Amino acid sequence: MSFNINDLNEAQRDAVISTDGPVLILAGAGSGKTRTLTYRIAYLIKEKKVHPKNILAVTFTNKAAKEMKDRIINLLGANVTGIWMGTFHSVCARILRREAEHLGYLRNFSIYDIDDQVQAIKKVIIELGVPQQIYSPKMIQNRLSRVKNQFLYPDDIQDNKSDSLDEYLPDIYRKYQKYLEKNNALDFDDLLIKPIELFNGNSGIKEKYADLFKNILVDEYQDTNHAQYLFLHNLAKEHQNICVVGDEDQSIYAWRGADINNILNFSKDYRDVKVCKLEENYRSDNNILKAANEVVKNNSERLGKDLFTKRKEGEKIQVYPASTEIEEAKHIVSIIHDEMYTNKRNFHDIAILYRTNAQSRIIEEELRRNAISHIIIGGTRFYDRKEIKDILAYLKLIANPSNSIALKRIINFPLRGVGETTVSKLEKFAEVHDVNLFVALGRVKEIANISETMGGRVIEFYNLINKFIDLSEKLILPELVSSLASESGILHHYQTEYDQYESENRVGNIKELFNSIQQFVDDREKNDLDASLSAFVEDVSLLTDIDTWNDASNSVTLMTLHSAKGLEFPVVFITGLEMGLLPLQRNNADSQELEEERRLLYVGMTRAENRLYMSYARQRRKYGTTQLTTPSLFLDEIPADLLHYKADYNNAHYSKRSRTRSRKKKIQSYFERASVDQTVDESFVIGQKVYHAIFGKGEVMDIEGNGDKMKISVHFYDESITKKLIKKYANLSLLEV
Repeated sequence: MSFNINDLNEAQRDAVISTDGPVLILAGAGSGKTRTLTYRIAYLIKEKKVHPKNILAVTFTNKAAKEMKDRIINLLGANVTGIWMGTFHSVCARILRREAEHLGYLRNFSIYDIDDQVQAIKKVIIELGVPQQIYSPKMIQNRLSRVKNQFLYPDDIQDNKSDSLDEYLPDIYRKYQKYLEKNNALDFDDLLIKPIELFNGNSGIKEKYADLFKNILVDEYQDTNHAQYLFLHNLAKEHQNICVVGDEDQSIYAWRGADINNILNFSKDYRDVKVCKLEENYRSDNNILKAANEVVKNNSERLGKDLFTKRKEGEKIQVYPASTEIEEAKHIVSIIHDEMYTNKRNFHDIAILYRTNAQSRIIEEELRRNAISHIIIGGTRFYDRKEIKDILAYLKLIANPSNSIALKRIINFPLRGVGETTVSKLEKFAEVHDVNLFVALGRVKEIANISETMGGRVIEFYNLINKFIDLSEKLILPELVSSLASESGILHHYQTEYDQYESENRVGNIKELFNSIQQFVDDREKNDLDASLSAFVEDVSLLTDIDTWNDASNSVTLMTLHSAKGLEFPVVFITGLEMGLLPLQRNNADSQELEEERRLLYVGMTRAENRLYMSYARQRRKYGTTQLTTPSLFLDEIPADLLHYKADYNNAHYSKRSRTRSRKKKIQSYFERASVDQTVDESFVIGQKVYHAIFGKGEVMDIEGNGDKMKISVHFYDESITKKLIKKYANLSLLEV
């Protein structure tokens, strides 16, 4: 491929060559936004003679950044390693590695993932006396993340009388931040907040980066939160040379802090904004596109686009009203067989989308029963497996000896006889002497109530870590990790402590980790980038489920509608189109939540290229009981002539008048009812992913009874055990709705 601007359509060309001043590119689904972005960057370099180092391009996944960089290299026929390209978190981490000292951190700071954050918060709330039986560490972690994404500090948190957690939150926030500082660690949200603090506190540094990034490009701008908005505004406020690409109709992340107003108000934030609309869809057949447009036009929070396509009309959307969720799954499998044999599809041509992770269990079982290869996005990630996290904990500690969360995970793994009592004494010593836990290990002989034998074990571990800290400067990364796995005893542990099948599986995963490390080093060296231990640990910390998805494997893909954004498949199934499920109804639902649910369906529909299948169950098992359902109001918003109902449904039944009346009734019901089947935060379903403060992550396998007497059987991944817990006392947190 070579760079030729005439390869673009007129709207895309206009967006590419408009390089002076602020530009808003409204890019409808499937309209070639990635192509437009990459051509714009290539145009800046080739035609406008902008040096790559003066370009900042921000994406929302590492996968998108890599794809964009590869395309630019193909267009220009040259490497463009000088470009600052990556996710918000990776770009901010890169800035902080350079400037950490200005914020009181060392450059080798650790990045705490969610599990690390939960462990740190658990320690903090125990010290503060916060009742864990009411407020779990996971619940607090979620709340703190939302607060930080809004760029709020402890003193900014309002005392909300309707939520007693706000009474504790400011103190938890302060103590948690002090804990992070002592461990030379930042969490994901700090990666966004700290650069803003850096810019606000040091005008020279702010000017340095504003001058460096003379051209700023932002993908998926509709998904930015307030902290990300402030980060960009700090850099672009003076030169105004910022180009954002987005689609307000695909803003679906309000639940994690995204603010649709960032894109709606872009023309108010910058001077003389040029708006370019990409409205030609290259992905979906016309019937699919028309149906999706008819759904999303019912939203009021829109800037407005009229998507069209030159593709064929295509097939009508098939809607299947199943009697139960089991029949729904069987129908999906039947259609997959038909698509494969009639239309010669491969498994990787097919995606099954759902609103909640819990819906996947029945579908997965039916696929497995029919020997259909499949992969679940959002299941246990490779880097979340216990054996991998154990090795990563060693690497995190070697990279940053202040990381006490990593240290406590491995100080007695593999078993070396250093128990919790000894660790508590070491922590107390560290606190009294105001040193980090690793330093306390080296001074264990000063602790009178730790025996000489126990002290010897602690020193042995301390010396092991110090040895590998020294080796990390001398060995290449693959050699370092291979030596560590052997000398630490981890490899021997997994070879001998499990049955043959489990042992082979875990050792195989460790060997795959070695492969991934070698690939990381090869890729980084090829692009003249840092391939150090710290760089690898950071890279793993910032990975997402989509980044690790192997789209080359021949498997049906199962994922939530949220995970599907940015992807496309010839055949798409959208399941569970029922009131309370899609749209998902929480307590106190409002019009903004309903509009986001509608956008979520729009995203799912526009993933489909040729065939779109939608289904719902007339009754579904929820919270241990079977409940009747009502078809989604969104189905009533699709013109009947675009739909083909399967089974015993008569399309004539869905006259325009009856559908309109049905839709109005369902909307009213959405706002008025707060029934048990919508109380998501307090209820559980089989297949739901949960978190327990002691046992960690798990999955609900069975439910008995109702109310406070409900018993929930959960299989916990890390310990590979199943526990039966009483709901009233279990203190389980939902990992994802």
